[in-house]
Amino acid sequence: MNEKVQFRTNVPVEVALKYNDGKEVTGQYGDQVLYTLTDGRVMYVPPIVKGKIDEAGISKGELFTITKAEKKNGTRRTIEWVIGTNEDVPSKSATQTKASGSGPAQPVSNGSGGSTTQGNSNGRRTIPPGDPKGFLATGQGQFLLQAFSAAVDLAACTERYASTCGMQFQFTGEDLREIGLSIYRSGK
Repeated sequence: MNEKVQFRTNVPVEVALKYNDGKEVTGQYGDQVLYTLTDGRVMYVPPIVKGKIDEAGISKGELFTITKAEKKNGTRRTIEWVIGTNEDVPSKSATQTKASGSGPAQPVSNGSGGSTTQGNSNGRRTIPPGDPKGFLATGQGQFLLQAFSAAVDLAACTERYASTCGMQFQFTGEDLREIGLSIYRSGK
């Protein structure tokens, strides 16, 4: 059985469709659309997501992100599915500025032998045939990314809490690495 993509709230998941269309299914969560991804995983999404994918003009093999975003409206919380394409965000395959926002742009590879990710005629990244787009396309890659994101969030919250208690506390990069790897290992 193929690994199923798990959508965590407010965590973007990068995917690429194996086929242009999904299959409409009914299950314990009501009507959903089943998509097979180029890396062998599958994802189940509400029909509204299919509409957003179609509206964005996303075709098979094209990398894009899906975020199950939680929105607050007063005391009420709702879920909004957000589809992101490379037209929305500058491509990582071209150049990326350092995290500090200063200094020259550095080329970024896609993790497949040092080559940059290819694009299609509309400027969006696609996956070359036979290239599963690197480690982050796998479930384990996504989980590792989520583990490190959780480590950063945990450190930021802890530092804020320590500050409200009148204590000065700051995590180092090494601390974040250890926390992230610990989260990753505990989830395996």
